[in-house]
Amino acid sequence: MKILKKAKFVASIARSAAKSTISYCVKGPRCERWPLKFQVLRDVIYSISKIGNGASMTDDDIDSIDFEQLAASYKKHDLPDSEIPSHLGTYVSASIKVTEVPIDPELFVGTGPAEKGLIALIKSDQDIACSKRVIPYELIAPTPLPGSAELAAKCEPLTPNERIILYLHGGAYCLGSPTSHRGLTGRIAAQAGLRCFTIDYRLAPLHPYPAQLHDAYISFCFLLQQGFRAENIVLAGDSAGGNLVLALTLLLKHTGIPRVRGLVLLSPWTDIISQRPSIERNKRFDYLVNMPMASPMARARLFYAPGRRMSPELMAEMAHPLVSPVNADFSDFPPTLIQAGDKELLLDEISELFHNILAANPDRQDTYTYECYADMIHVFHQFESLPCSLEAIARAGNFIKSL
Repeated sequence: MKILKKAKFVASIARSAAKSTISYCVKGPRCERWPLKFQVLRDVIYSISKIGNGASMTDDDIDSIDFEQLAASYKKHDLPDSEIPSHLGTYVSASIKVTEVPIDPELFVGTGPAEKGLIALIKSDQDIACSKRVIPYELIAPTPLPGSAELAAKCEPLTPNERIILYLHGGAYCLGSPTSHRGLTGRIAAQAGLRCFTIDYRLAPLHPYPAQLHDAYISFCFLLQQGFRAENIVLAGDSAGGNLVLALTLLLKHTGIPRVRGLVLLSPWTDIISQRPSIERNKRFDYLVNMPMASPMARARLFYAPGRRMSPELMAEMAHPLVSPVNADFSDFPPTLIQAGDKELLLDEISELFHNILAANPDRQDTYTYECYADMIHVFHQFESLPCSLEAIARAGNFIKSL
């Protein structure tokens, strides 16, 4: 049975690739800047995303969902691994022992829907039975290494004012890892000339909100504990990782940690309940599949409250700034670079984020940059051969250098 299912899956992908190729050869590219390989890859990813995604399910089906099995399926079909070309950099893998990064739960009082969960997670980490929990991470060093390989592997400042990138990967909070984003983070680190610290935060649906925010906060505090200064840390992330960067920045502000050096947001997911016009306008271009919020399989619901039935109260919680940061108060916000493609589903909410930041900082508008790339789709940076991808990453590196 498994062999038959796999054969059907492979055949479906082959049909999608063949159909896309024929369309390209007969009708030309769907967008002017799309080479054949890119269009075919986009169509294949889109086809895979639609298989068994549960878009037609309703809350009547909630009791039939096995979230452990769903998580196992996500892990089995996770984003593919990527590598850093040896001429760009190298990396080491290690982990943070959470018990060695003490967090005062009182800091999170007043954080809305995150408060109860964050405090419970902190207390869980302090429990003796949970004392072995770790947060895996990768530390990427660009080539040539800033010092010896041995020194570069240590997660501590190599110079008194060393800057570092804390990168939070994308994947709708259900997929992804430092491994899947290693090629992207390695190229950003090389362009910026800085080391990059990428964490393997917990994933939904087995670890719903605010587990990811909790891990991100611990990781930031770990860097402080190692000797890095907050003003020398650049936060960066793509898609859900961009959402997490924004939420972490807001949480840091709430807890009184000084402002970070800057933010780099690649196609950030700014509103998890968004239904803005670009979702309909760009659906024939982007590989993302719009999932109706009525489905309990919608990524937003799997991330925030798997198994919870839809209600006005749930929608209100998911609109909170620490969940959907587009709704935040952005006064005195750090310097920020936002990059997006004009053919992506999330375009309108990303544009709204930028305009909200500008409106809250009328005297500092030159510190915020929004770059929208023609014919590009969600996190086009991951398509390494695209000229626009290379250009965007180079500009991100230059932005980080300029901070």
